[in-house]
Amino acid sequence: MNKENLEQVILIKNLSKEFEGNKIFTNLNLNVENNQIVAILGPSGCGKTTMLRMICGLEICENDSIYFKGQDICELNSNGEIGFIFQKPILFPHLNVGKNILLGSNVKSDKKANIEIIKKELEFIGLPGYSKRKIESLSGGEAQRVVLARALLAKPKLLLLDEPFSALDVKSRRKLVIETRKLLKSRKVTAIHVTHDKEEAELVADIVLHWEDLCSQNKTE
Repeated sequence: MNKENLEQVILIKNLSKEFEGNKIFTNLNLNVENNQIVAILGPSGCGKTTMLRMICGLEICENDSIYFKGQDICELNSNGEIGFIFQKPILFPHLNVGKNILLGSNVKSDKKANIEIIKKELEFIGLPGYSKRKIESLSGGEAQRVVLARALLAKPKLLLLDEPFSALDVKSRRKLVIETRKLLKSRKVTAIHVTHDKEEAELVADIVLHWEDLCSQNKTE
């Protein structure tokens, strides 16, 4: 395998998707390199979420369409190497903030070590002292920070972000987008961020791609 392929995290070739006989999109092509943050800009309902779900295995894809680190995604067990952050924060209300974050850890540690992990992650996302907070006490932006900390603790090779800031007000959204870019870059995480917000795309990404340029046809998701 050549150097170019070694630096490639995601390669999508002529990917198509149908649902009940309706074409969602056809001939979608995408290349995402190591440590790159790519934003895909497109209107709601064009198929962006479906594409992300196919990358992480939540939607069926045809063989020889999606490659993760050079291997066909259909034949690969990524073992947590691909993370997914949804539009709405998914947190467990019966657990406090610290315990929600620890769910992302792949390493079993004792109580003392876990306390240090939580402290470090909370400082990393700008929420020091939030370990014992209840989930229902968090704002939307704080909840997404906790989701991001949990996702990054798993040390993914690729992080998929499905319009995670869309429910926030404009001021909070812009602030969190800038912070998210800094966090991803500091941990050298490759990411695909989909959005319909042009300013958000430009703030978070190294490169902004337009959905209509990736595929020959798009309809409803």
